[in-house]
Amino acid sequence: MISSYDAAILENQQLAPSIWRLQLDVAALAQQVRPGQFVQVRVTNTYDPFLRTPLSVHDCDAKAGTIALLYQTVGTSTHALSRLRPGASVNILGPLGNGFTLPPARSNGNFALLVAGGIGIAPLLFLARELVAKKVSTRLLYGARTAADLTGIDAFEQLGVAVACCTDDGSQGLKGNVVDLLAGYLQSGAAGDVYACGPTPMLRALQQLVRSKGLAAQFSLEAYMACGLGACLGCVVAVPGGGYAHVCTDGPVFKEREVEL
Repeated sequence: MISSYDAAILENQQLAPSIWRLQLDVAALAQQVRPGQFVQVRVTNTYDPFLRTPLSVHDCDAKAGTIALLYQTVGTSTHALSRLRPGASVNILGPLGNGFTLPPARSNGNFALLVAGGIGIAPLLFLARELVAKKVSTRLLYGARTAADLTGIDAFEQLGVAVACCTDDGSQGLKGNVVDLLAGYLQSGAAGDVYACGPTPMLRALQQLVRSKGLAAQFSLEAYMACGLGACLGCVVAVPGGGYAHVCTDGPVFKEREVEL
């Protein structure tokens, strides 16, 4: 059930020049949220900034009653958020949206391929944790502009997730984009269900690739979600056959065949 929570900040750590990890004490929400869902964060007690900031749930520890949010400082709200310290609190609305559909537990056969572009890594750690708990073999393919922009890899490796990286400038891993990285990986005959998040151009190219390979895929879309509740039209995406879906309420996670990117 969607509710409003005052969440105490436990940690607000800078991981890269513009990437931060915020850990919140919010037990009631931690019991409900699922991988791929998001929350709307109000940074101050005033209406300046007026709109809340939508952030994917990066990780969750239901036993400890905590969630983590990964965010990039790109505007007024996120810069204000980065200045908050442990002991302060923020108001969050959630859980919002529809998350990833997880496969049944299995120990062999096809596996999960997580594909992240830039800050698209945000919803995939929580997903990886749940997949590993189901004994689904999981691999992360992660692309960013430079090595400095590749954040949080250690957390995936600690779960036992195999990680392969690429960068636009070749400073770490393959020089190129993450769709090229996946294409090369698939040439070996490997397969798996694809779970992806990243900018729309990346997902558009990825959609073409998975369709050509006949792979099942789920995409978490990045969109400007002004309200997060489906009341505005700021985050619509085209759907096959005409018409539009709201990323905030119909998604943000869609099966790749459900959207036209």
